[in-house]
Amino acid sequence: MMNILLITTPIRVRPTNFPPIGALSLLKAARKNGFPSTQFYHVDGNRPDYGAVLEHLEKVRPDVVGISAVVSTAYAYTKRLCGDIKRLLPDTLVVVGGNLAASAEILLRKAGADLCCIGEGERVFVNVLRRAETTHRPADFLDIPGLALLDGNGRLRTTSFEAPLGRDEIYDYDIADLVAACDDIETYINPLFIDDECQSSEFKFDQMAWQPHRRNKKLAIIPGAKGCVARCTFCHRFDKGIRYIPVDRIMRQIEILVRDHDVGFISFGDENFGTDKRWLAELCARLKPLDLLWRVGGMRVNCVSPEIIAMMQDAGCRFIAYGMETGSPRMLEVMEKKTTIEDNRNAIRWTIEAGIAAPIQIVLGMPGETSETVQETIEFCKHGQTFRPEQNPNDLSINYAQALPGTPLYEFARSRGHIPLDLDGEERYLLSISDHDAHDEVTTLNLTDYPALICQSWRPRMTVEVNYAYVAKFGLEHYHKVLLNDANYFKKKRRDDGYFANPKRLVDTSMTVDSMHGSRDAMEVEDENTLPSLWGLLRQGNLGLAMICYPILFYRLRRLIPLMILAKNAKRVGLDCAVRQLAETMRWLLRRNWRGGPFTYKSLRKIVKDDIGPIPGDRDGMDVLRQGR
Repeated sequence: MMNILLITTPIRVRPTNFPPIGALSLLKAARKNGFPSTQFYHVDGNRPDYGAVLEHLEKVRPDVVGISAVVSTAYAYTKRLCGDIKRLLPDTLVVVGGNLAASAEILLRKAGADLCCIGEGERVFVNVLRRAETTHRPADFLDIPGLALLDGNGRLRTTSFEAPLGRDEIYDYDIADLVAACDDIETYINPLFIDDECQSSEFKFDQMAWQPHRRNKKLAIIPGAKGCVARCTFCHRFDKGIRYIPVDRIMRQIEILVRDHDVGFISFGDENFGTDKRWLAELCARLKPLDLLWRVGGMRVNCVSPEIIAMMQDAGCRFIAYGMETGSPRMLEVMEKKTTIEDNRNAIRWTIEAGIAAPIQIVLGMPGETSETVQETIEFCKHGQTFRPEQNPNDLSINYAQALPGTPLYEFARSRGHIPLDLDGEERYLLSISDHDAHDEVTTLNLTDYPALICQSWRPRMTVEVNYAYVAKFGLEHYHKVLLNDANYFKKKRRDDGYFANPKRLVDTSMTVDSMHGSRDAMEVEDENTLPSLWGLLRQGNLGLAMICYPILFYRLRRLIPLMILAKNAKRVGLDCAVRQLAETMRWLLRRNWRGGPFTYKSLRKIVKDDIGPIPGDRDGMDVLRQGR
């Protein structure tokens, strides 16, 4: 009997509370289809020392290792792991799956993987295991759909995609397997209240969450669907379309969580929740009698109405996150959102007026972004964050567009020379973004026609202007009251799950986070009703938090924000880099549009396909992976 081991890779610097549902689904599929000895080693959740990972590998001595790399920023760890598996266990078959497999040629030629699973892995991995009982030679797997590999002549080959799973098959995993895989199940089934403090900003201000019978209840994330109806040009996945998990199966999972793990709060970890209105109505009807409170991790703005929001609220929904991304109609075209600014405005207004929390999530820095499109987004955020005085205007999550393999954004970056075209150069890029997310403006490529210093000033400028608009409408004293309450009076450092970006991230965690690796301790203040001192914040390098705490001052100084960013970068990334940024900015000021001609505002997918066309020298086998879904 073969030894089979599934391994996750770290996604962020700390474990998130999103369960490894992909790896767990593969685990169940393998066991159900004749491989009962399959084991799961949860590196992402348990974070063992790397030496312990190698010791575990040598102890298990697996015949097949399946590495789940759900994001391309896991490349550095995946390469290291593949290399050490081949060094310690040269006969072991190494299969890499997840979105990182969009870089299949690099994984196969540079990292040492034997096979890459492209698309859903449940059927593909089982077929690989059956073949692996007789051979580990990669070329012998060429007839199995859903793979990328090197054939007998060393040529990259991709087989046809495996047929998609049915609704009854997607995300079929057992909670018991999650519990067994975790050193601490509270990573995924979280106590919501610790020391009389609510750990979730999504439920903190809802009165029902504080009812006595909920005080010992826990929060768990479950999926409601797989995929998305949209094809945003910065977003990568292999799956086409969306499939909703049958409500009966969702309710069985919730029943287990409530009965066995004392769960009273549910987070639906979807990016496209509730597009199927019949499914949504059935789910709400089934949830309402359970007296659970729940949140939605992602919903489309053009799929809601006052009636739908009221139905969700009546069933216990207290938080909806929308992927609005921008307040500029031109940038919506580039992103291929297939929504309108009016859709964005309606969704946020209807949700806030219904008493449901709804942060605004923004993606900055797509090709075509300008100071004018940023100002359009600022005006939209001002509108959306000032409906009610109970809102915190810092419920605003602003990420930068990160070029990931398998997206039009990545191909645009390659065509413009931001990512080298040769294999070594592409690998250097993947290594440079490893362990960094889209929150980190320093490691994110600048794909606009503006200098990096100007682009890096857009997020703080947006924060300052939106907060000032809130102060102008509701008053500084009220702003301070809301801020102090949300930031837990800057006394206790709260968990950072990496889901939101600044400024919301700063307030939620009561600390400053410069990047994934740059967290600082919570501020200490003498009086819980007093803000941290401006001098104390600046002395510790907490510029972002200073801007949040002193909105009027920084609004008046907003034209100096690029100089503040320059000083911050000199300390953070070195004086040489800051000098280069200053020189680049000076050249741009003297000669506008120095990078090229006018930008055509249409889908970036069309720009890449029709205007740019094939990149000379691209290898044929990668075509299907570069196109994404």
